[in-house]
Amino acid sequence: MTGAAAQLEQDARMTAQRSEAKYLVSAEQAKTLVREIDRQLSPHRHVGEGANKLPDPQHHVTTVYFDTTSRTLFRAAQSAENHLKLRAKEYYDIHPGLTETATDPRQIVRYSPTLWLELKSRDGVFSGKKRIGLPKKDVPAFFARGDITAEMIAIQEASYGADARRMLEAVAALCASCGEPLHADCLVNYRRMAWQDSKGEVRITLDRDLAFFAPPPDLWTRDWALLRSTLGRAVAKEARRVLEVKLQGEPPQWLGDLLRTLSLELAPFSKFEAASSAVHG
Repeated sequence: MTGAAAQLEQDARMTAQRSEAKYLVSAEQAKTLVREIDRQLSPHRHVGEGANKLPDPQHHVTTVYFDTTSRTLFRAAQSAENHLKLRAKEYYDIHPGLTETATDPRQIVRYSPTLWLELKSRDGVFSGKKRIGLPKKDVPAFFARGDITAEMIAIQEASYGADARRMLEAVAALCASCGEPLHADCLVNYRRMAWQDSKGEVRITLDRDLAFFAPPPDLWTRDWALLRSTLGRAVAKEARRVLEVKLQGEPPQWLGDLLRTLSLELAPFSKFEAASSAVHG
C-alpha cells in the first residue's frame, strides 16, 4: 500500500464512529500543546488528488453550515444530545514565503474547487460523519432539485465508491425530515493545525483565529477560494483556540498527562451554534 493510500485509509477510519472531546485553550496553553504534540505525532496533511505539495503552508478552513429558515438543525443541536449537522468545508493553504515573488494574491494560495459536504451525527460523546465532494457551483442545484452531475459521480468514485451513494441518500433523508428547504445559514473561517497517528486511532486538531460570517452573495458563483478576506465583515470572533481530540479507543497516556498538566476541561463548544447565534443574534 502506498503512503497516500495508507493515509486515506487512516482518514476513513477516523470518520467512523469515534469519541470526540473539545477544549477551549488560551494562546499560551496552545504553545505548550503544539510543542508536546509535535513530539508525539506527525503533522497531518491531505495527500489525495490535488494535494498541495509545497512546503510550510498555513492551513485554513472555511465551513458553510446549512439550516432551514426556522433554524431546525440549530434548535436540535441545542436541545438534544443526539442530532445531525450538515456542513460543507473548503480547505485552502496560504504560502507567505511566496509573497515577495507573487504578482497576484492568488499565487500565494492553493485550494481545490471541491467542497466537502459532511453529514455529522452525534450520540452523546460519540460522533461520526459521512462526506462527499461536490463542485461548489453545483451545490445549489443539488439542494434545490437533487441534481447529480457526472463530475460529482467522478469525485465520489475516486474516493469513496459505494459510500457516496449512501451519503447522498442520507442527505436526502435529512432534507426530507426537515420539512423546509435547507440553505447556507452561516460560515466559520479558521486556521488549523492537525496531527494523526499512523494507525488512524488518534487525531488532534487545533483551530485558531475563528471568525463567523453571514453567507456572502457570491457564495456559490465565485470561481475562487472562500478566503477570509473575501467573506465580508465578520459578525463575531472567538479569541480562544479550539482543541479537538478524536479517538478510536482509549487516549494514550502522554495525551492524558498533557491535558491534566494544562488543567484543561471539556468545553461544550460548537462552531455551528456559535456561528448561527452570531449571525442571527
